[in-house]
Amino acid sequence: MSNRPVIQVLYTCDGCNLKDAKVAVPARTTEDVVTWTQKIMAQAIADDHFRRSPHCYSKTMATVKIPITGANKIGGPALQ
Repeated sequence: MSNRPVIQVLYTCDGCNLKDAKVAVPARTTEDVVTWTQKIMAQAIADDHFRRSPHCYSKTMATVKIPITGANKIGGPALQ
């Protein structure tokens, strides 16, 4: 991960019964929301999911929860 702030995203996988697994994701800075969601957040979730459940082959997560409290954009860090 880079030196930029991170946010805590929660995801659920029905394939291996993970519920609201917490993963640190680099906060969205200059990326548009689609790029951040599809590349940065998705990769962080995929890496974390593999570490937790290496034998689960689910290609999609049942839910992903991105915190927005205190942020000025989706995926952005909470403002101080």
